[in-house]
Amino acid sequence: MSKESTNLDNKYRHPDGTIKLRNPNISHTICDNLYHISLGSESHDLVELFADVRFVVMGGTPKRMESFARYIQEQIGYKIPTGTQLRDISLLSYRYSMYKVGPVLCFSHGMGIPSVGILLHEVIKLMYHAKCKEPIFF
Repeated sequence: MSKESTNLDNKYRHPDGTIKLRNPNISHTICDNLYHISLGSESHDLVELFADVRFVVMGGTPKRMESFARYIQEQIGYKIPTGTQLRDISLLSYRYSMYKVGPVLCFSHGMGIPSVGILLHEVIKLMYHAKCKEPIFF
């Protein structure tokens, strides 16, 4: 591992691999409402739901990300627990779509840089609250 890579890891990650946010106030926030993806740090157990995420994949349209989630499910041999189904986790936000298949989290990012920026802001905070270790973004 290069010295530059190690410095970047120290800047953006804690020693245990979890995300280090640049805004120190977030750790003091009682409830962080991730409005655009319809989740919250108090309303959902984000660690229970998302701590195992290792890969975050973003693509344009909700339908494309649903298709991608189904493809990943087939490729990694992930079985949806009995009595449940693959579903859009952020359906009630009416803004983005989000699917989780084992360690893979798939998002539609809408159109344009502003939309991508909003999504990345909330997804990075989601990874922080969920205590994800070394997530890789695509």
